[in-house]
Amino acid sequence: MAHFCVKTHTPRTVLKRYEPKPPRIPTREEIARLAYSYWEARGRQAGSAEADWLRAERELKQRFASIPMSV
Repeated sequence: MAHFCVKTHTPRTVLKRYEPKPPRIPTREEIARLAYSYWEARGRQAGSAEADWLRAERELKQRFASIPMSV
């Protein structure tokens, strides 16, 4: 629907408000891949798979939050 100036009856531009998108959420596959790389970096030694997963999830969320969002 077109917007018109009340006084001149000419079309006017309606500015849209910029609403930033929320940061992207990492996928399970991305988290798993990064957690696996931590295990490999330890020399495939015993460790905590849960700790690796949580670390990977936290790091990916931080990484995605720092990426500027496009309009």
